[in-house]
Amino acid sequence: MASNPVDLLQKALTAPINSKEQADILAVLRETLENHPKPIPILLQTLINNLVNAADSLLKRWVLDLFHYAICRSALTLDQKTQSSS
Repeated sequence: MASNPVDLLQKALTAPINSKEQADILAVLRETLENHPKPIPILLQTLINNLVNAADSLLKRWVLDLFHYAICRSALTLDQKTQSSS
């Protein structure tokens, strides 16, 4: 499976909603982002804006968990963490 975050996100978004396939892709994407967190702020800005009013889903819970990770535990700089939270 590709390790490019954008490619993985695209695969997750086109996978059947709330499926095992989507969950597996999101798990690989999360691992990729934990190893290389630089794209997290950009991904979060895009995803949060699109999911803010969406119904509960695997993707929405994954984005919220990634948001928590970005702010609390990631190796992002303070500026990047602040960018993620705005």
